[in-house]
Amino acid sequence: MTPPDSFKDRKRIAGFDVARALAVLGMTVVHFNLVMTAAGTPRKWSAVMMSLLDGRPAAVFVMLAGMGVSLLAARTDAAGGPAGTDAMLRQRGLLLLVLGFLNLMIWEGDILRVYGVSLLLAPWLIRRGGRTLLTVAGCFAALFCLLFFLLDYSRNWDWSAMKYHGLWTPSGAVRNLFFDGFRSVFPWTGLLISGLWLGRLDWSCPRVARTAVWAGLGTVAVTALASGLLLGWTERWPQPGLDRESAVALFGLLSMPPLPLFLLNAGGCALAVTGACVLAAERWRESLPVRALAATGRMAFTWYIAHIVIGLGGVAALGWTESTPGKALAAASAFFLAAMAVSLRWTGRFAHGPLEYLLRAAGRGR
Repeated sequence: MTPPDSFKDRKRIAGFDVARALAVLGMTVVHFNLVMTAAGTPRKWSAVMMSLLDGRPAAVFVMLAGMGVSLLAARTDAAGGPAGTDAMLRQRGLLLLVLGFLNLMIWEGDILRVYGVSLLLAPWLIRRGGRTLLTVAGCFAALFCLLFFLLDYSRNWDWSAMKYHGLWTPSGAVRNLFFDGFRSVFPWTGLLISGLWLGRLDWSCPRVARTAVWAGLGTVAVTALASGLLLGWTERWPQPGLDRESAVALFGLLSMPPLPLFLLNAGGCALAVTGACVLAAERWRESLPVRALAATGRMAFTWYIAHIVIGLGGVAALGWTESTPGKALAAASAFFLAAMAVSLRWTGRFAHGPLEYLLRAAGRGR
């Protein structure tokens, strides 16, 4: 097998891989903190860190997944035609859906099922115009808002223990996947569809990446300001039936429930991170940190599963579930540094990660 040479191949955008790696790092930090400090009192710095990271790494991951699907479809359409591309996407979608439900048995925060449903929908979307894609993405957010006001979002949740009741009942499984899970099809598939549109841009052009950074930062700033003003308004002029908790759910920037202000804020963050990573990877293309991060990002699917099975499983086996936030951050950082070292070595010999080979085998992807 010929070793990959992604840093000399200008067709591959190393910055996307760097951004994927940072998304994996963010999810690793969040999940290690959740598992290792579940019974403890959060420190001020850890509470701020968790608030800033809440849902943002997942947004980067999901948006980049859409961009990857867009680029993949363009290549496979050119090589084998639309029919082969559509079949490949459906088969990969089914595989991810199955793997997601298997992952759900050990980790309720699974996001693979959302990818699976999104890929099953992708053949109807990938060749649509940009305006259509953005409209459909907006519809996913709007439909979530409609469901949120029609249904009881908290019905199956025990928020004190962060446990979802009735997950393996037919109605619970459907609700969790499409509406009230940690990451649900409505509205998260909308971010992936936005990525389908973003993937059509010429990211090899520095101007595109710079525009993404400024547009993303602007969106983050505007939504943060809007959230602060709305929350301040509800405090100064209390509204009947709108307590502090409800106001934070409606106008805050929490990932649960993922209402429009959060989606715009997280999407802006994902856009800014992606643009910055593209610029940084191009500027320091041959540096060790960029090569290590890009190698890790190329194995993002493998490390997403590994950080749950090996990382969190190891934490539980060692009895580290009553640790401090500092120890949780140290453990997450150590895991990620090990992942970078392994990835750098692995991608020096193989073109793809272990689970990436499995995904590529689905639909006979090349």
